[in-house]
Amino acid sequence: MDMQNKTAVVTGGSRGIGRALCRALHQAGARHVAVADLDGAGAQALAAEIGGSGHEVNVADESQVVALIDEVEQAHGPIDLFVSNAGVGELPSDSKNIASQPNAVWERCWSVNVMAHVYA
Repeated sequence: MDMQNKTAVVTGGSRGIGRALCRALHQAGARHVAVADLDGAGAQALAAEIGGSGHEVNVADESQVVALIDEVEQAHGPIDLFVSNAGVGELPSDSKNIASQPNAVWERCWSVNVMAHVYA
């Protein structure tokens, strides 16, 4: 995808793959990269580095995802690329114990890894 003069949003953007994506989008000529993460300070720091905007966002909360989209579009125009990169993996590696995890663990995984895409 040609990112010249495009606006992009990357969730889970302050670390790891998300951080690399934000930097790559910036280097590819994106007009604006919005870095979104639970770690607001990390998102702000990376945004300052690449000339984007940093947003503290919990993607498991629909209202926060909607607010992120509204804020970015009001400030920078339509979003051309939304990378729903945030994810959690709280389930144990021991497959015998996966099904016995508390509902709260499953709900958090579901909210971040699935519903965040629906909200976006």
